[in-house]
Amino acid sequence: MTTTTTEEFEVHRPRLFSLAYRLLGSAEEAEDAVQDAYLRYRGAERAEIEHPAAWLAKVVTNLCRNRLTSARARRERYVGTWLPEPVVTSDGTLGPLESAEQRDAVSMAMLVLPERLTPTWGHLPRP
Repeated sequence: MTTTTTEEFEVHRPRLFSLAYRLLGSAEEAEDAVQDAYLRYRGAERAEIEHPAAWLAKVVTNLCRNRLTSARARRERYVGTWLPEPVVTSDGTLGPLESAEQRDAVSMAMLVLPERLTPTWGHLPRP
């Protein structure tokens, strides 16, 4: 295994992690899937891989599908609400899921708010 293979994989790692995280909803499981993809990439016949980015994306997608299939039984027994865990970013900004969750929360709040508030003029004493 040459260093160029590892370096080439590291170029694709952020995109692969992002893909795996969106599919699995867990940073830990996503990292495991990316590591498994690396091992398969390292052991693959390099001459047969025309487009490494596409090949790696396909491998990560298949690994995630396999994990979801095996995890389905565990999730069916889980009683609580399943939410993806937040991704810690190096610069402290919100990741894609946090901003999506906030937009969803604000949208839901704007729908619930008018139902819970009563008009103030209906409660004012009459002159």
